[in-house]
Amino acid sequence: MESIAIISVTVHGAGLGQKLRHHFEADSNYEVHCFEKEGRASGDTAEFFSSMKPHMETWFKSYDKLLFIMATGIVVRMIAPYIKHKSEDPAVVVMDEQGHFAISLLSGHLGGANEWTADIAQFVGATPVITTATDVNGIPAPDVLARKLGFKVEDFSTLREVNSALVAGERVPYYIDDTLFFLHEYEAVAKAQGIELIRFNPHTVTGKATCETGGENAARVVITDLLLPFGPRTLVLRPPTMTVGIGCRRDTPKELILHAVNDSLANVNRSPKSVASAASVIVKADEVGLLAAVRELQWPIHFFTQEEMAPFIEASHIEESNFVKETIGVGNVCETTALLQAKSQTLLQKKTVYPRTTVAIAQVQSK
Repeated sequence: MESIAIISVTVHGAGLGQKLRHHFEADSNYEVHCFEKEGRASGDTAEFFSSMKPHMETWFKSYDKLLFIMATGIVVRMIAPYIKHKSEDPAVVVMDEQGHFAISLLSGHLGGANEWTADIAQFVGATPVITTATDVNGIPAPDVLARKLGFKVEDFSTLREVNSALVAGERVPYYIDDTLFFLHEYEAVAKAQGIELIRFNPHTVTGKATCETGGENAARVVITDLLLPFGPRTLVLRPPTMTVGIGCRRDTPKELILHAVNDSLANVNRSPKSVASAASVIVKADEVGLLAAVRELQWPIHFFTQEEMAPFIEASHIEESNFVKETIGVGNVCETTALLQAKSQTLLQKKTVYPRTTVAIAQVQSK
């Protein structure tokens, strides 16, 4: 579910904001909050502020999408201190209080501001103002595809290089690793965006040669979770293909956990950007080193209860450690939680023991 904040500073703007709130709330994928200036309220459900400045940092960091119904200059000055990077910033759209223009201001592709601007404009009858080069030239952008499919961008400097090549009229082919579990879904979404994905098998000489067509310095996009050598103008998009199950002893330092996880990913030749989530047992939910490690890796983590794990261990015939079972009630943490989180029966790496840490990696097979 995406969170939306609609902020207005005039009575007419507040009314327009409420109209949009009801429109977006009809979609169960959105949670919407209206913020209205004191003395200039709509009379509908809202929270009130006397000044935007004390609230701006919270709004900017707490919501996926921000719609400001006011002058663009006000918004630029207010959000400027909090802008970090296109991979982190929320979608920001600005609209005048009469609903004449809707402007995609920030995070047009990865944040979805361009699409959201078009949606807002269509609903209120406004003119959408979108200025990103690929969009104004009618060219499908790789970062839009990445957002739609939940992919991560490997290198943002390469993204700029590839988008520039597209706008300059260069042919930029898209290649996809044909061993990916959700291959057909990815191809269907790409096709809907007007993008043809060329399949290649990364484990064969012919397959590797396929995505090297045009030479090392050619601009291209490659979708894979594997760590493969590519040229300087190859944009790699990382699909979420794995879960990492982690077991550790009490008070294990972050550094030991990071070493174990990174070594495990290197063993299976996979990118950490393709990890959908980490997982562990609920008794580790307060483990400082573990929480610090996943925070540094920028992974979400899910903790399973022993009651969830025990029947899965039995049904899947997972080997257990008597010591661990006596300690926490179940005898296998890393494999069990990785598989449960992946909704899968396929391990890319079985339980591997490191100092004070165990790691298993599962292939995601359900969403």
